[in-house]
Amino acid sequence: MRRVWHFYALAILVGLFQGGIQALSRSFYTRLIPEKKAAEFFGFFNMLGKFAAVIGPALMGTITILTGSNRIGILSILILFIAGGLLLRKVDEEEGKKNAREFL
Repeated sequence: MRRVWHFYALAILVGLFQGGIQALSRSFYTRLIPEKKAAEFFGFFNMLGKFAAVIGPALMGTITILTGSNRIGILSILILFIAGGLLLRKVDEEEGKKNAREFL
């Protein structure tokens, strides 16, 4: 980012999509978990969110220190997005729904 408006444009784009993505992830997760065990599964879901709040900054900070570049440090977060996307591609929604129903 070379200009102030670059930062504001990025902030607006993140703001537009972040809430929707979080809502979609919770909705998708709800379809894959057993209804009667929802509290337990969402407890686990929230715990993973806390781990993400630690792992992301730790990764970014470590890469920034190792490379001496804030830009590369921020770019390192892309690794987590790619890993998450690859894992999500392997999820079979229909199989998950079936397993959730059979769990009851």
